[in-house]
Amino acid sequence: MSGDIYKCTIGDFYINDAFDAMDILFEDGYMSVSCLEESSDCWRLEVLSNAPIVWEKIASLLKNYRCSLIKSGALEKIDWLSRSLENFKAIEIGNFHIFGPHLKNRPRPIYRIGLEIGAATAFGTGEHPTTSCCLRACQTFFDQREHGSALDLGCGSGILGIGLAKLGCRRVTACDTDAEAVRIAGENAIINHVAHRICVFQNKDCEFSHGKYDFIVANILSEPLISMAKSIGECLTANGIFVASGFLVDDQSVMQQYTSLGFTLKHSYQLNDWATLVFIRSSTSGETFSSCR
Repeated sequence: MSGDIYKCTIGDFYINDAFDAMDILFEDGYMSVSCLEESSDCWRLEVLSNAPIVWEKIASLLKNYRCSLIKSGALEKIDWLSRSLENFKAIEIGNFHIFGPHLKNRPRPIYRIGLEIGAATAFGTGEHPTTSCCLRACQTFFDQREHGSALDLGCGSGILGIGLAKLGCRRVTACDTDAEAVRIAGENAIINHVAHRICVFQNKDCEFSHGKYDFIVANILSEPLISMAKSIGECLTANGIFVASGFLVDDQSVMQQYTSLGFTLKHSYQLNDWATLVFIRSSTSGETFSSCR
């Protein structure tokens, strides 16, 4: 089978005849039959088939109705994947230039940091407001001199961890509960030539808390942000930066949880009703953090 689709357009039906004819053709085994109004007393049918449509056969089936052939033939073959990829244009967030693999051979601005992230089965292509704001926060608050290690918690595609690696972080840990996200993040680290700086693993039970990090970004949801708050606090170094996102502006639960643990809000972003909070863990905080191990 070639995979071709054929279309036949039949016009000049009365309204009641059009619906009767639609039933007759559909019962005869055509792939699809649609009834469309051209005017109050003139309707047409559009018939689709995976085999060439023979007008004489249709005319015989509809011999009791007023109708006429408008057009018949094979539909144009369209590469729908390529067509859909045309809609995924490169986007720029701060100094980051984010593009899909279909654009990898296109010229890119040399003064921006390139991130090749394809639309795949893991969250994070830069288009969602939370991802956008987290990237801006990473660019603004990550300091290569002070932040030698970073954690991308709930990494999805790995876009934030890869961004941190390209900003100069030499040791990035990226983890996610979803095995597919871990696979995609690992592949993206290789594609972006930072795999030597990123360790990606599946986080099942707060395994991330086994390490210490100077900079943590977590673009997840408010519930896991709250449930893992003490573990995050335990593994964030004194004066470390924590970027939290994945919840709406009206949700104050994350703010309340982390400030109660001694974190100080340093900055906040709001975009399309989504919030991103940047905290610093004060070295004078009296909170004793316990691990979920």
